[in-house]
Amino acid sequence: MTEKEATVYIVDVGASMGEKHKGRSESNLDFAMTYVWDKITSTVALDRKSALLGVIGLRTDETANELESEESFENISVLQEISNILLPDLQRLRDQIVLSNVNTGDAISAIVIAIQMITKQCKKLKYRRKIILVTDGRGALDADPSSISEITKKITQDDMELVILGVDFDDPEFGFKEEDKDPQKAQNEETFKALTDSCDGIMGTMQAAVDELGRPRLKSTRPTPSYKGLLTLGDPATYDSAACIDVERYPRTMIRRPMSASQFVQRREPAHDDAQSSATVLGDGDVEMPDADFGDLSNVKSSRAYHVPDATAPGGKKEVSREDLAKGYEYGRTAVHISETDENVTKLETQAALELIGFIPWANVSGAVLLRR
Repeated sequence: MTEKEATVYIVDVGASMGEKHKGRSESNLDFAMTYVWDKITSTVALDRKSALLGVIGLRTDETANELESEESFENISVLQEISNILLPDLQRLRDQIVLSNVNTGDAISAIVIAIQMITKQCKKLKYRRKIILVTDGRGALDADPSSISEITKKITQDDMELVILGVDFDDPEFGFKEEDKDPQKAQNEETFKALTDSCDGIMGTMQAAVDELGRPRLKSTRPTPSYKGLLTLGDPATYDSAACIDVERYPRTMIRRPMSASQFVQRREPAHDDAQSSATVLGDGDVEMPDADFGDLSNVKSSRAYHVPDATAPGGKKEVSREDLAKGYEYGRTAVHISETDENVTKLETQAALELIGFIPWANVSGAVLLRR
C-alpha cells in the first residue's frame, strides 16, 4: 500500500530574495523555486490521492494565517492548504509566489504554522510528515530558546522531517562557504543549524539541492516475479541424474518510463440532458463518472463501438453489442466461424520452463544481452 504523505513548503518571498548573487543571472527567489517547482510538479504528475501538499508564503506583503492576530505571525500567508494539488492550483500558485516589498516575517513562526497545518490534517493517522523551508536567511528570527525547544519537541513527537534549504548557506559537505557573509544571515544560519540538529532534520545550501535534481530518480516498486517454476539441468524424464530446483526469478532493475500525459479538452457548459444524472452508463456496462475538478479543462474519455455493414441503417452501418460478436477466421472473401470448443483444438499446449540446455564461453557473451529483461 502506498504511504500517505503530507508536505508543507515554506517559500521566502521577501524583498531580499530579489537580489542576484554568485554570478547568477536569476534572482534568489527564481533560483530557489527551481527546486520547489520541480518537487511540486513531480508530485502533481504522480496523480496520487495520498500525496498531499501545502504552501506557505514567508515575508509576504499581506498576512493570512490562523494565528494572524499575534504580532509574531505577521507577513506570513497560507497560499495553499494541505490537499491534492491539481493543475489549476499549480497555475494559481505561480501567480501568487512573487517577490514582496517587505523584509519582515519570522521563519520560525512560519514553521509553527506548518506544524499546525500538518497536525490538523494528519491528526494521529499514519502519514509521512515533512516541512521544507527555502529562504535566503536575511529576515529577523524570533529565536527564543523556549519556543525553539517546544518546536523541536513537537517535530520529534509527531515524527516530522524538517528540511531547511538556504540560498548560499554554508555547507561543509557540499564544499561551499560564503565569504563576507552578512552578520544577520550568519546568526540565522546558526539558529537554523541548531534547530535541525535538535530534531534530526536537514540543513543545506540550495545549490546542492538544485544539483541533485539532475540525477536520475530511483523509484522503489513491489517485486514481481517474471518466472516461478522449475530450473532443470538435463531431462528429468530420461535421466535420474537430472537436477530440478524450484526457483523464482525477479528483475534486478527496471527502466523507468516517462510519465504519460493526460488528455484534456476545454470544458463545455452541460446541456439539460447532461445535468440529469451524475454518472452515465456506457456500452459493455462501463460507467462514466463526473469529471474531476480541473477548472476549465475536462478529461477526454474513450469508448468502443462495433459496427457491421447494413444498407438499411443510417450511414450504411449498424451498431451491434459485444455479446453479438463471434470469433472466426478469414478464408478468402468469407469468414469461417469457430466455436469455443473448436478453438481449443487450435491452441498449442505449452508450459513455462527454465531449462539449461548448454554452456558457451564467457568471452562469447555480449554485454548487451545481459542488460535485457
